[in-house]
Amino acid sequence: MKRYQSDKKINVLVIGGGVSPEHTVSVVSSSSVAKNLDREKYNVHVVGIGKEKGEWRYYGDTKFYTDKGTIDSHVLNDKGWKPVVISPGTDDVFMYMDGEQLISFDVDVVFPVVHGENCEDGTLQGLIEDLGFPIVGCNTLSSALCMDKDLTKIIAKYNSIPVVPWLSYTKRDKLDVEHIVKELGLPLFVKPSAAGSSVGISKVKDKTEIKKAVEEAFKYSDLVIIEKGINAKEIEFAVLGKWDRDVKVSIPGEIVPLREFYTYEAKYVDAKGADLLVPADIDEATKAKIAAYARNVFKVLRCSGMSRTDFFVDRDTKAIYFNEINTIPGFTTISMYPRLWNESGLSYSKLLDELITIALED
Repeated sequence: MKRYQSDKKINVLVIGGGVSPEHTVSVVSSSSVAKNLDREKYNVHVVGIGKEKGEWRYYGDTKFYTDKGTIDSHVLNDKGWKPVVISPGTDDVFMYMDGEQLISFDVDVVFPVVHGENCEDGTLQGLIEDLGFPIVGCNTLSSALCMDKDLTKIIAKYNSIPVVPWLSYTKRDKLDVEHIVKELGLPLFVKPSAAGSSVGISKVKDKTEIKKAVEEAFKYSDLVIIEKGINAKEIEFAVLGKWDRDVKVSIPGEIVPLREFYTYEAKYVDAKGADLLVPADIDEATKAKIAAYARNVFKVLRCSGMSRTDFFVDRDTKAIYFNEINTIPGFTTISMYPRLWNESGLSYSKLLDELITIALED
């Protein structure tokens, strides 16, 4: 594995974009990360992955996106980039084409800020690890585990972490609507198992809507989970550290959706789609219990670097349920992860410093 020299600036490769339904959000998140890295400490190289073909575009340390004024209009610049060339097993692993000339650039650590499939699910992490570079965030194994909601539930349940009752279906399984309603009741939520940011999720209030919701979810994943609907508060914790070492947990935040539920648009596009309460309006005992669950989930899923871990607190019974974990949470201006740490006393730039330090640890 390549190591940096402590007496010089650290060369950070920030990767954004990606072939994913969450490409646009990733452009916003990665632009925010690149902007807030301290140039006194870091040399910053930005690579954007194209949405359609997945080409790697080298932008260097320049503005790499076009901002039309709204989060959903951020796109990678079509001009000013060079094709990236990767040469495994050589001294100059990362290069870019400038005309007919290959120019190498030094990388000490890779900071992927990519969301969703082909990116957050371990595929990109596997490439980075195979090239021998330290990576900010989870490795291949934990990224893949955490991206799959069905697997995370199975592992959490095995480790005595309560989860919302659910059923899972593949495209080959017979969809027994009556059985689903009998087991889970109504309302319920239908979700792609391996997709992030509320993409493809439907809230179902009538059994006649289940089939359509499942078909929609299958557009984003080969496995679909159906969860019991809970009248609950949505509580989130930001986690920082490494699963086999010290793990820090932020103060809690609470999502108060102003739509039917916390949709993709409410998270990233519509600044008025939800109220974000920091700290969350929960009692100290509940806060401590959820914080312990958040720390435990991070450890049993072998996470490193960061996660935003989401929970439900039943408004009627006060029961706590683990919902999901996000290994590359949003870093946009309205994202909960950096906000929770900022409210916990860790600024955005200092948070980036800690994440890079964790990645470079032996």
